[in-house]
Amino acid sequence: MPVAPSLIILFYPGALQSAVLGLSDMLRFAGLDPVIVEREAELPPQVDVVILPPGAQLPKPEDAPWILAVLQESAAEGALICSACLGLFWIAAAGVDAGRPVTTHWGIGADIQATWPHLEVDTDRLLIEYSNLVTAGGLMAWVDLALIVIERLVGHQAMLTVARHFVVDPGRRDQRRFKRFQPNVAHGDKPILRGQQMIESDIAGGHRFVDLAAQVGLSPRTFQRRFVKATGMNVTEYLQRVRIEQAKALLADTQRAISDVAAEVGYSDLPAFYRVFQKVVGMTPAGFRSAVQS
Repeated sequence: MPVAPSLIILFYPGALQSAVLGLSDMLRFAGLDPVIVEREAELPPQVDVVILPPGAQLPKPEDAPWILAVLQESAAEGALICSACLGLFWIAAAGVDAGRPVTTHWGIGADIQATWPHLEVDTDRLLIEYSNLVTAGGLMAWVDLALIVIERLVGHQAMLTVARHFVVDPGRRDQRRFKRFQPNVAHGDKPILRGQQMIESDIAGGHRFVDLAAQVGLSPRTFQRRFVKATGMNVTEYLQRVRIEQAKALLADTQRAISDVAAEVGYSDLPAFYRVFQKVVGMTPAGFRSAVQS
């Protein structure tokens, strides 16, 4: 019998109480068992999902260094880290973004960028998802986080059931998330996890496995062998799946030309993009866009 995932909602100093309790209610309705954590002593022995709710005031990460340690340790083990609005302060301070673009409320994006210049903040996007990191922009985006966590851990139908019960619009998630690519990040191989994060931080890059191997300190042969063992696919296949997942999000959420979408996710050859998209999704990019935007 599979072990239930361990979820924590960090009730950090200044966190919005309504969001903390709302997240707990939605997750519990889906059959999950989140633990609301205010102090280090309340941490469970295992952490699979960490949720940082929005805040009622600007967080001061230096006042709770134990939270930074929890984030760093959990991220290193492949846990799913989620934030809404001001919750991004903790991700930035802990440095668990791994160089990947993130989002937050448009009104504080510049402040966060100024405080942590290394961070790539894109406040034009409400949600940015990766295999083990989800950041959301608006103050009420904790609702979206709850639905994403439920969909990932319990399934698509459970997410829709929760959305209906709480009279929440699941958006296009009920159409665009079918055949969702959810790579394994809880395999425990830290160099390979770092390689996965490097791919996600620049999906348009070439990412030859020999280059990735060098950057994580492994020989090309060892890296390729361990990558396949950890993820079930080689680097080329993995990169294709990550690119197509991002293309699906762009096709669903924007009206950008398909050629622009292809270029943004790393395909300068448009026919090649069409071939890979058709192979992975089972329909053309135009057909997918029509299905999710209808």
